[in-house]
Amino acid sequence: MPQAASNLTEQRALFNRYPALRDTIPFLPLADLPTPVHRITELEEAVGIDSLWVKRDDLTAADYGGNKIRKLEFLLAAAQQNNSTTVITFGGYGSNHALATAINCQKLGLKCVAILTPEPATAAVRKTLRYHLQLGTRIEIAHHYGEMSNTANRIRESVGADYCYEIPMGGSSWLGALGFVDAAFELQAQIKAGHVPSPDQIYLACGTAGSSAGLAVGLLLAEIPASLMAVQVTPESMQPEQLFRDLFHEINNELSVRDNSIPLLNEDQANATVRNDQLGDGYAMPTTAAVTAAELMQQTGGFPASTTYTAKAMAALMADAGRGLLANKNILFWNTYNSHPYPELPDDDSWRELPEEMHSIFTEST
Repeated sequence: MPQAASNLTEQRALFNRYPALRDTIPFLPLADLPTPVHRITELEEAVGIDSLWVKRDDLTAADYGGNKIRKLEFLLAAAQQNNSTTVITFGGYGSNHALATAINCQKLGLKCVAILTPEPATAAVRKTLRYHLQLGTRIEIAHHYGEMSNTANRIRESVGADYCYEIPMGGSSWLGALGFVDAAFELQAQIKAGHVPSPDQIYLACGTAGSSAGLAVGLLLAEIPASLMAVQVTPESMQPEQLFRDLFHEINNELSVRDNSIPLLNEDQANATVRNDQLGDGYAMPTTAAVTAAELMQQTGGFPASTTYTAKAMAALMADAGRGLLANKNILFWNTYNSHPYPELPDDDSWRELPEEMHSIFTEST
């Protein structure tokens, strides 16, 4: 375990509940936890339900929040434990995960290589790529998901495999997902302290399923009897339901091996649903419902939403509320999008330092 974490694991609820894990799981404190839970009454009234609470994972760290920081506490600790000098990760052009990884790699003195696939050009994508330039991220383009592995292999050959640590898309490995097993115990403590009522239903955006699978395992272990709505934002070709099932069992098995007091669970116990009714035309393609939800979140809660992720999850919540499915229930919305503004970024032609195929993002009007 990284030495810096030796006296800080006690700040994480997972290690408090299962102390044996402290010596077997790499951990590095990067997040400011616990994140608060707020009742947003104006949003509650606008949506038309009785009890709506928001878990503010947009505030996981002072410089860049979002759900990825929870995962990186474990993943970047493993990179350091392996004496890696370079971290390779994946995402779309505007990937929040890739950006969060690059930001935290810079803090730790690690080089970051982001292998990115095309997505629609937006102002947010342009800002994210400019941020990568400021961080010194090495950007590589994969034209589609199937190219990512070959690109990563090429980078490992050039850098040296022994010096590289690979983080999957979204940080969604069993190790990264432990950040959300821990988050469930964090929520349990907030419920016991009276900060939030025990939720009947939780809404969470689901991309590569790490957050939702980790939370599903954690809710069972923490004995929080909430149903989980994992709102799919990635295409069917990524098989998010299968990703969820596979990760659920892998997380549980890896934990049980390290602490035999952790029971083996059945995924049917989790009461979790991976639903695709808000996907629309595909990943990073805004829907009318998501745009409406994003505007409502900003107006009533004062926090931004991503029409790629969080706004689609809120759109699912709003649709269910409109059908009367949430009456007399305590609803928790897990806000996973960073709400901190980016640092001031130069509005110049530095984008020309990006791979040439990305230049049209900055030259074509959108």
